[in-house]
Amino acid sequence: NHFFEPFLFNSLVPILWFDEFRFPPSVQVDMDSSPTGKKGSPVFQLFEKLIKGQENVMPKGKAEWTEWLSGRIKQYEETALPQMHIEEIVGEEEFERKLRQHNGQLMIVKYWKHSCLPCLSYGPFMKEAEVVLKRDHPTQCAFYSVDIKRPENRKLSLWQRITGTPTVQYFHGSRQIGENVEETNLEAFLSHARRAMQGLGLLRP
Repeated sequence: NHFFEPFLFNSLVPILWFDEFRFPPSVQVDMDSSPTGKKGSPVFQLFEKLIKGQENVMPKGKAEWTEWLSGRIKQYEETALPQMHIEEIVGEEEFERKLRQHNGQLMIVKYWKHSCLPCLSYGPFMKEAEVVLKRDHPTQCAFYSVDIKRPENRKLSLWQRITGTPTVQYFHGSRQIGENVEETNLEAFLSHARRAMQGLGLLRP
């Protein structure tokens, strides 16, 4: 049977809308924009990967199944997170120092949290974007991440009005520029970041 039997669907949907799995507006709007080029949302591609071949060990009860899925996500994070790591900012003081340090650059900040399926799904393309931008524009931009579940980052996430993850924001001249970034694939994100740098006079058109 296909993994999307009614039990799994009914169990997954409430989980996705709890704190750990809340989709940001950009992902809600463009769920089929896949960074990998495959059909369908990368969030559900990852979900299928996590449960494929696990049918014989899945708990039957809804609460037990939810706990089991959380465990599967934590196992996945052990190998996946190091591959998508982006230098972290911890706390408001460090955030303000980075704003001053990169005052004349485009500073890109990705907000994320553990056990977040959208964060894990879009993490690889965000890491690739960081590598490409740092390679092609090393003096024009900087890229950081903020784990909003760290106690030190609670005030920062409230300050920046982060209501869902992943969320990406741009900064220049020690202030945020524009709205939250909505691009959900590599090509669109790189193009958006470069246009932002051009608009700031950091790159020639």
